Amino acid sequence: MAEPQKVQIRGTPAIVKPLFADEVMLGITVKATETEEGVKKEGLIRLSFLDVVRGQLLAEVVITPATAKSLSKILNNDLQRMDEELKSKKLPEKPLIKEETTGYIYS
Repeated sequence: MAEPQKVQIRGTPAIVKPLFADEVMLGITVKATETEEGVKKEGLIRLSFLDVVRGQLLAEVVITPATAKSLSKILNNDLQRMDEELKSKKLPEKPLIKEETTGYIYS
């Protein structure tokens, strides 16, 4: 199996303004096509981030199931670390900058 490839982000603005979303909606789209071999299905996951106070849709992101699984894994790991840190009575340690990968982008 090939090693995961590092993804370079290009063409991003110098300053990215963070947005605060207090709600999220999730939807799935499944497209099915009938072929000689049978039915072929594809799926996408749509995440919509909302600011309920202002009544605004802030962002809509469409991802593949593989990306959604990786996102779920990374979020669960970070939430577990955050819970442990919030329960601790010690001062937080200096942040460790760690690169996470989805694990499915190969060269």
